[in-house]
Amino acid sequence: MFKRAVLALVGLGMAAVTCAPASAANQTGSVQMKWSVAATATMTLVTNYTAGVAAAQGVGANSLQPSAAGVCGNQAAETAFTMTFGAITPAVAAGVGCNYQRAVAATVTTNDSLGYKVQEWLDQAPTAGVTFCAFPNNAGPATVNAPASSQAVAPAAFAAGACAAGGTALIPGTVPSGAGGGNPGTAGIRTATAPGAPFTWASTAIVAANLVYGQDIQINLAANQASAAADTSYIIISLIPN
Repeated sequence: MFKRAVLALVGLGMAAVTCAPASAANQTGSVQMKWSVAATATMTLVTNYTAGVAAAQGVGANSLQPSAAGVCGNQAAETAFTMTFGAITPAVAAGVGCNYQRAVAATVTTNDSLGYKVQEWLDQAPTAGVTFCAFPNNAGPATVNAPASSQAVAPAAFAAGACAAGGTALIPGTVPSGAGGGNPGTAGIRTATAPGAPFTWASTAIVAANLVYGQDIQINLAANQASAAADTSYIIISLIPN
């Protein structure tokens, strides 16, 4: 009887071991997530800006540099998107120029990792004998504060087909339309198709907010320029993704 009891107990133990369930292996999978980030870019323009602060529209008196005494008109209170050179006095034997300091500032915000460029041109050919020179004011990378004028003294007038050192003559586009100045999206804004090689005012791959580019604009008259009343011209400025 004792042997039978022992055998019975041993048999029960073996049965318990044999019937325990095996552990399942871990199972691992993956799910992919896909997205893209839209590239955005905005630009705002102001005229007659103040250096050292965020670019803002200036409405006070402008700062004009004459290439010779008596060339530029009187300083004037300004309205938005306007550069008033006043009544410019030509010379008989040589061209003259009048430089508008801190004439235009463009503030750019973008997240475009490919970068962008800011280009400009005239809406159409100006009156014969008139030339506009652009002098960029940013000595280094753009910052959130507007730069000072790059022209410590008045630049020489346009001569022999070239602007003074550091300046670039603006060339005309085609098919002008619209009748007013303003920021992108403004109703009635003046536009024109870009020429083949517009002036590149700024170019960068920096992704940042509120980078400010500034420039001076000089108007130049040929020798003994014919008189004209209320003559005007427009600069077209375009922010272009790379």
